[in-house]
Amino acid sequence: MGISKLLKKFDIKVIGKLTKEEQIILSDNVATKISNEFNYIDYAYIYTKLMRAKMYIAIIPEGITSAIYSYEEDTLFISDTEDINTVSKELLYECIHAVQDIRNRKGQIKQLGQCIFSEFKVYAMALNEASIQYIVAKIFNEEERYIEAYGIKVNTYSRNKYPLICNILLQLLFMSKEKTLVKSTIYSTDEFIIDGIEEIGETSYTSIQNNLDDMLYASEEIIGIKRLIKTKTEEGYLNINEYLNEIYQKEELIRKLYMDSQMSIFTMYFNRLYNRIQNLQDIQLYKNKLEDFKELIGFYTNENQEYFLQYYENYYKEKEEKLILKEAEIKRKNDLALTVISDNIIVQIFNKIKNNVNRILKKV
Repeated sequence: MGISKLLKKFDIKVIGKLTKEEQIILSDNVATKISNEFNYIDYAYIYTKLMRAKMYIAIIPEGITSAIYSYEEDTLFISDTEDINTVSKELLYECIHAVQDIRNRKGQIKQLGQCIFSEFKVYAMALNEASIQYIVAKIFNEEERYIEAYGIKVNTYSRNKYPLICNILLQLLFMSKEKTLVKSTIYSTDEFIIDGIEEIGETSYTSIQNNLDDMLYASEEIIGIKRLIKTKTEEGYLNINEYLNEIYQKEELIRKLYMDSQMSIFTMYFNRLYNRIQNLQDIQLYKNKLEDFKELIGFYTNENQEYFLQYYENYYKEKEEKLILKEAEIKRKNDLALTVISDNIIVQIFNKIKNNVNRILKKV
């Protein structure tokens, strides 16, 4: 096979193809892990997709990854140090990429899980990466926890890889179901995206999706700059202020995009949910959801910048006051309905008595 841009970029040296027996073992292990954790995912589908995939053993430089999937070539490269019998998190992650790959008749990629490929642009790459991270975290029993990233403290299932993006996915998942997310990610369908659009509107959802992609690109650029700083330092070039300033600007961009996305999800979802309230059960559901969402809120670690927590508290108080009025209104309507029903029953009884008396009088 030819040397691709991916192989050149990461200095990956291909050793040879996986044997048929090795591919069978790997495909079975991955399909078993996923279908055991999510019983609505078809083992045969995953196994078949992986058995059809091109897989190579390669020498991958330390510190990069133990496996990498190239969608340009529809090929999975696995480090020669990887044990296919146990399947690491990194290998599972890249195998899911191979399962997701959907192509047209010309062999051009159309979709990779949540990620959609158009003629001019790739959409929702970050959302897809976070979705795969979610599946891997579930399989390896990794619990959600608070961590700090880019000066923001968030509850996330991914401490090292795109933690802020993964937190936003949890906020989107709050409006949908895990089953919908996992099936959309594995089978490369649009159900999870459709759920999000229904809950917060297409404009808001598209904006959040684009924000996540920009966060992903910015974080990758930061990694690249840090590698460059290391190289320059080793070469004796110590004037790195311009690089540090660039990192600061990209970190600031990530923080802004994160907060904008969180604000959009929270406001649009709870405003729409409030407008759907029709009965007392809906009011209680609204209160519960509003309280539960607080566990997903990311906030600045700088005490002087707690504006979103303040926004949440103010929003909560405002809605609490409105819910009291709405509850009273619903109770009045219920009481009125009961009164009307009661009055109708009395009228019906009176009419029945009247009719009986009239029948008796006629007989006399």
